Amino acid sequence: MNFNNYVNIIKERLSPSRAAHSLRVVKTALKMADGKKVDKDKVYLAALLHDYAKDLPPQELLAVARQNHLLTCQAEEMQPDLLHGPVGAWLCRNDLRVDDEEVLLAIHYHTTGRVNMSMLDIIIYLADLVEPGRKYQGVDKLRSVCASDLARGMLCAFDSTIRYVLEREFLIHPLTIEARNWLLASKLNLGE
Repeated sequence: MNFNNYVNIIKERLSPSRAAHSLRVVKTALKMADGKKVDKDKVYLAALLHDYAKDLPPQELLAVARQNHLLTCQAEEMQPDLLHGPVGAWLCRNDLRVDDEEVLLAIHYHTTGRVNMSMLDIIIYLADLVEPGRKYQGVDKLRSVCASDLARGMLCAFDSTIRYVLEREFLIHPLTIEARNWLLASKLNLGE
């Protein structure tokens, strides 16, 4: 698969810092994918395109979501940035003609998680959070956990996200709660 066209699209569509972030997510995701049963081309494409809609203004995210029946909860209405995954997946399908369902699902759920996350979903979710340009309290711990156990990394990431949302008195996306509960219930490599 030739990704040069997609790299050029990302560089034209996103701010320079956001495009650089996307390229760092690609490198981080490919490193996470080593030794995992996951298609590296899909990892590359999903990582590259995960923030395709990130630079859209909130009102445009809401408009695209409303027009295409992508809204699923009040949290998305009140915090439109949560829509950049679903809107990005929709735009990748319709504007870029990306037709790989696994890639589109990884883009769609990279901010919220979901029940029954695939290895591709997990890698994109975590790579977005731990790529080397990220600087926030707890990122080094999350990087360390992810280096040894992606399932534990997901649990740590969900917990961190929920704490962040609670501290700011934002609405918690129901999918994040459901995904965390699924992860714990399924005991995915959590030493159970």
